[in-house]
Amino acid sequence: MITELKSAVTTAPSRRARLKNLSRVESVKLKVERAALLFRGAPTAIVISIVNAIITGIVAWSAVSHSVLLPWIGAVILLASIRAGVWLRFRFSRVSGRAMSRFARLHVFFMAINGALWGALAPIFAVYGMLSHAFLPFVIAGMAAAAVISAGASWRAVLAFNLPLLAPLAATYALALGENGLAISAVVVLFAGATAYLALSVQKMIDRSILLHTHNAALFDAIQKQADEAHIAEQRFRALVEASHDVTIIFSPEGRVTYASPSVETVFDASPEQLIGKTTKDIVHADDISQFRAVGEKSLSTLGQAVQLDHVCMKGGEGEYKMLAGRLTNMLYVPGVEGFVFNGGLLKEEPHRRLHAVP
Repeated sequence: MITELKSAVTTAPSRRARLKNLSRVESVKLKVERAALLFRGAPTAIVISIVNAIITGIVAWSAVSHSVLLPWIGAVILLASIRAGVWLRFRFSRVSGRAMSRFARLHVFFMAINGALWGALAPIFAVYGMLSHAFLPFVIAGMAAAAVISAGASWRAVLAFNLPLLAPLAATYALALGENGLAISAVVVLFAGATAYLALSVQKMIDRSILLHTHNAALFDAIQKQADEAHIAEQRFRALVEASHDVTIIFSPEGRVTYASPSVETVFDASPEQLIGKTTKDIVHADDISQFRAVGEKSLSTLGQAVQLDHVCMKGGEGEYKMLAGRLTNMLYVPGVEGFVFNGGLLKEEPHRRLHAVP
């Protein structure tokens, strides 16, 4: 268990997670998780594209020729419908890592076509004298930002959309508006660089989250495995103790009884429950208490060390003392025990050995 925990902790990614030289398993995990995030964000991107196309049509209806505007709107909606169909096909098919990878490749392809359609809006507005309209940069910037939000798990997907979207806009401003256009074009280029950097940063952050989740899962599995093993070991220990005729009593570091085996009822004529909570003073004879504590102190030197007790007088309830012999073992740092364990049985009285007088 300790080895597994050390492995899980030492291989966990640091704050600056190592995204290069990943193992094959980690690389596949990243690709599949990215694809799954793209899959979840695809419906949002599709809806945004359709809604913005309709809004664009309403804004440009009176200025742009319908023979140009309607085919553009139709192409955007048709592409969105195809993307929705592809998404639904994968949605109701068997989910697998390979299927998610295929969807990711198709998604990037569709993002590039969609970016080209929206990039064509700049030349259309320029031809019909709407290039200076405030709506154009607003809707283009909105679509670029939406790409980062919906497809931020894949920097390539964002780049595939934003490059054909913003390049025509920058070129159109530079060619159509003279010196002012060059300044606006420079701003568009800066915006394109900012969105690309943002998309790359988002992807790195998502990669770190995926790796952290993977290593946390490994750590949790190791802890869960150890907990299961400890539970099984505890059940085995209790089964052995409860089936034994020897007396087993666990004393806390303060000297209070935290566990007594069922065999105490036979030896002391008292139930285990009657011993729980009692102290060494309550159950160990006064003449043997100093010896008992000395043995306990001796066992402190080594975890798990068993110190022999040749004889000790104990009683369970209000009955008489019984002479026992056994071992006292230090198990203070053993989970589930956390105390001193006395294990022993009745000592056959020899003719020359007399029991302590009952006070």
